[in-house]
Amino acid sequence: MLIKLLKYEVKATGRLFLPIFLSLLVLAAINKILSAFNHPTWTTPAVITMIIYSIIMAGMFVMTFTVMIQRFHKNLLTDEGYLMYTLPVKSWQHIISKLLVSLMWIIASALTAMLSTEIIAYKPGTLGKILQALATIHNQIIGNFGLSAYLLLLEMILGGLITLASGILIVYASIAIGHLFTRHKILSSFGAFIGLTTLSQIYLVLVFQITRIAHFANFSLYNITSNEFVRSELIFASGFILIAIPCAAYFAVTNYILSRRLNLE
Repeated sequence: MLIKLLKYEVKATGRLFLPIFLSLLVLAAINKILSAFNHPTWTTPAVITMIIYSIIMAGMFVMTFTVMIQRFHKNLLTDEGYLMYTLPVKSWQHIISKLLVSLMWIIASALTAMLSTEIIAYKPGTLGKILQALATIHNQIIGNFGLSAYLLLLEMILGGLITLASGILIVYASIAIGHLFTRHKILSSFGAFIGLTTLSQIYLVLVFQITRIAHFANFSLYNITSNEFVRSELIFASGFILIAIPCAAYFAVTNYILSRRLNLE
């Protein structure tokens, strides 16, 4: 059923994002073509298309954040929730489907923005230089870390995804907490977001202080083993755990409210 939820969510949001992605890429191409003429006649159209391109670029990221909030709130915490909760689906599956699709569109927006800027900045030979630079970086990393560099890259990607998921889940948790109040739900959600953010900052400060104390006590992951690969893996594993703790907490709070304290009236 989770797969069906994901398909429904992608279909519902895709009709909003895909036209914007296409518009951004088309405007980037048009701007590149106009700038290639390098003639005063085409200066004004080039400036206009660049302004429109910049507006769409900013609007794309604003819409990504807005749709992330709107889909969660409207589908699960308003009248639409009556329909959604008649489905044979657990609350955590609703949260996961919203989370995964939000992650997908955030990443797709970033990739589209990067591709559009590459189109505008493209010059003959640029692609070859980029590939050559990437090959050089790849060879240097492989030379320093060996095949474990691929594992290192995978771990960095996973760490980034967990961090991004944590940022989305804190918003979901804030909206769910705000919905517990009978009045001023939006204001309550904003207050909950500030509260959760503050707690997260306190958590990070405590982790940092504990790490410093452990270092001064001559106890750290570097002293456990002399193997550099094992050391790096231990550091990444501890980092994943530290990032995952608040992420899991936001998810648990949201799931508890949706499954035990939900009130759609």
